[in-house]
Amino acid sequence: MKFQNFLSRLTSQFVALLSCSVITMIATTTVAIAQTTQIKTSSRIFNVKGELVGTATFTQTPLGVKVDLNVQNLAQGEHMVHLHEKGKCDAPDFKTSGNHFDPLDGEAEVSNHLHNKHEDVKHKPAGDLPNIIVNLDGKGTLTALLPKLTLGSGKNSLLKQGGTSIIIHAGANGKSTIPNVDYKTRIACGIIKP
Repeated sequence: MKFQNFLSRLTSQFVALLSCSVITMIATTTVAIAQTTQIKTSSRIFNVKGELVGTATFTQTPLGVKVDLNVQNLAQGEHMVHLHEKGKCDAPDFKTSGNHFDPLDGEAEVSNHLHNKHEDVKHKPAGDLPNIIVNLDGKGTLTALLPKLTLGSGKNSLLKQGGTSIIIHAGANGKSTIPNVDYKTRIACGIIKP
């Protein structure tokens, strides 16, 4: 009888251990599959002369789109960086990229109206990135998260039909990094497509 109880407990413990192992294996496999199927795209960024001056990688995360930007051969200082609504980058002024990518703009206006904050709240477009600081050697990096955007489907997708674009400006905060050039001037552009 003692031997049967011992055997029964040993079998129960083995089954429990085997179940835990199987659950761990399934969880690990699920995470590995999710990591390998992560939506990602990249963009090569060119100046008005058609020279490559940077790359941007866009990765879908549970919290939004993560942007990793690396630039080189740009003027030292602070530059504005924005995502624009069209996947076009025609030099010399990159105006074909359209306006700032802000698919949620109408929702922000409705929200402000409901809260009676017409002029109090300055709306920041969903595709506006923090400014990038370019060092003396002409290089700079920036990592940012855009929580209102996606690489999936829908109107807030960077990969919408026709794509979108990333624009780097001549300066920021009213100061240009290039003499006699307005700080808002678009100096580099890259197309964002699947």
